[in-house]
Amino acid sequence: MLATQICAAVIMTLGMSSAQNRAVCDYMPTIIEETNKRDIDPILFTSLIFHESAFRPRVVSSAGACGLTQVLPQYSKYTCEQLKRPKIAIKAGVAALDYWLQRTEGKLDNALCGYNAGNVCVSNPDSKRARIVKKNYSYSIIELANKIKLSTYEKFYEDFHFFDKVTDDNSY
Repeated sequence: MLATQICAAVIMTLGMSSAQNRAVCDYMPTIIEETNKRDIDPILFTSLIFHESAFRPRVVSSAGACGLTQVLPQYSKYTCEQLKRPKIAIKAGVAALDYWLQRTEGKLDNALCGYNAGNVCVSNPDSKRARIVKKNYSYSIIELANKIKLSTYEKFYEDFHFFDKVTDDNSY
């Protein structure tokens, strides 16, 4: 049920193509499974994937980052070809984000900064480079996750609120 709700909220929020919508729904069970293992918010991680690849599994960046989560093979146990497989990319991306969350003692903006730009976000989180990455990367992912959460809440709260009204009504 959670996978379906998040999938619906992502689709309602992002306005993507039908192929991207199918991809989100196909990948969501894996996203939830992997994020649950490391206590990472699946909506936040879904936002990261949208920001990194727009749910295109075979994309490779100019820096050589591969797959849905744009992980660099040299910092992973996987090759670029392996990272183009959605399940592997999700697993590697969640592991990378978890690594940065641990390095930054749970500071999400710095962890996302580290995911994108590396050690500068840990060694000098107030540097000009880190501030730029946080502004252009970290905060946009957090903002998108909050938009999706709001969409989820509005859609499914209304559904449950209606259900409560019907079942609480004593005039059957």
